[in-house]
Amino acid sequence: MRKQSGFDVAIADSLERDRIVYSGFSAAAVVASSTLRALDRVSDPAEVPPGYDAAVVWDGLGILPFSLVVHFQSDHPASVAVGEEVAFYERHQMPYRTLRDGEAFVIDSMRSEIVGA
Repeated sequence: MRKQSGFDVAIADSLERDRIVYSGFSAAAVVASSTLRALDRVSDPAEVPPGYDAAVVWDGLGILPFSLVVHFQSDHPASVAVGEEVAFYERHQMPYRTLRDGEAFVIDSMRSEIVGA
């Protein structure tokens, strides 16, 4: 399903053709996930800026075959809620990986690893 902006299609095509590097911090990294299903523990999905479709889209960009959980066990104000997000994924046996503030998840054709702090 094409999302409102069309970015999901554009980024998938660019990555497939090896034309772009995708990088994001916080929510921009999280949207690369396969699903955004547990994010309502951290952010209110009903908060939508004017001009955007209010329908909640639970599908991530699908760049990652798991959900990326950011601000895990960090000083970030959302860190406690992030623990609830992790608990959701564990209860539902859904794949996820966590990142603490200062860490990055790097994927290229030869490796995937967490780097940083």
